[in-house]
Amino acid sequence: MNRKLLFLLILTVVGIIALYRVVGWDFDWALFASSLWNIQPWWFTLSIVATLLTYVFRAFRWQVLLNPLKEIPMGPLISTNVLGFSAICLVGRAGELVRPVWLTKRERVPLTASVATIVVERFLDMLMLIALFGGALLLVKLPSAAAHTVTLMKNTAWVMVAGSVAALILFFFFRSNVERIVKYVPVARLALLLKSFSQGLSFLDKGSSFGLVLVHSVLLWVVIALQFWFMLLGMNFHFSISAATVVMVGAAIGSIAQVPGIGGGFQAGYVFCMTTFFIIPPEQAIATSLVAWVSTLVPTVLLGGIYMVSHGLSLKELRTVPVE
Repeated sequence: MNRKLLFLLILTVVGIIALYRVVGWDFDWALFASSLWNIQPWWFTLSIVATLLTYVFRAFRWQVLLNPLKEIPMGPLISTNVLGFSAICLVGRAGELVRPVWLTKRERVPLTASVATIVVERFLDMLMLIALFGGALLLVKLPSAAAHTVTLMKNTAWVMVAGSVAALILFFFFRSNVERIVKYVPVARLALLLKSFSQGLSFLDKGSSFGLVLVHSVLLWVVIALQFWFMLLGMNFHFSISAATVVMVGAAIGSIAQVPGIGGGFQAGYVFCMTTFFIIPPEQAIATSLVAWVSTLVPTVLLGGIYMVSHGLSLKELRTVPVE
């Protein structure tokens, strides 16, 4: 057996045992089991469709970010997004590099510049996530017992917003002054990498491009919120879209820490929000968090696998891309 698969199997077994010891004999296994299977196919299908649509909206945004470097058709961008997010599902956050690496290999975009667009994407995603969270909190009535937790999350959100805005301002400054900055870099190779990285920020040269990227980011996260809402409706939670957004934010923040192929952070964030804010029984929250994770992972990995097989790809090929 592959050592990595063996490690994941052992980790899964240990996690199940730890969960059993934590919940003890009071854990309602009947509720847990019924929650795994009691789903509404129509809503679930819509959720999967929305999941796949997110890769299309991500491709639209990425196209705007990359246009100053090279005009790339939507087809390759969609397939690269699916491939990249499949890698994130399977190998964790290290999979973030798959998108820029494969784009470099396929479209000959400088790798460092491509990485810069991914970094910008992540800061924009953080801003959109926090904005949706703030809007949802205005519309959702949460239990008074959760007031302290909500306050803590709001304070954390403000820090994240401040950090993201500061990063975007830094990107503007760096792009505008890159020639002067690299003059003070003593290592020629590092100076070249910084110049290449700044090329990935070329979209900042036009206010219209930056505005278009923001519009695409808003549309993308509206689709993600809808995907989560459909998924919760499919699992018989009669939540408003605002309530679904609160759960989505918790799951998204948790997904920053991912165990390859298993998730972990996603489920933890999901369960925390469901049990803390909506008083859902832990058995039901845990079961539906697993369903939510699988319903996102399987379609993505399946399409990514089909793409790799149809193109005769292997992960080893991604290691041959030169840094430019």
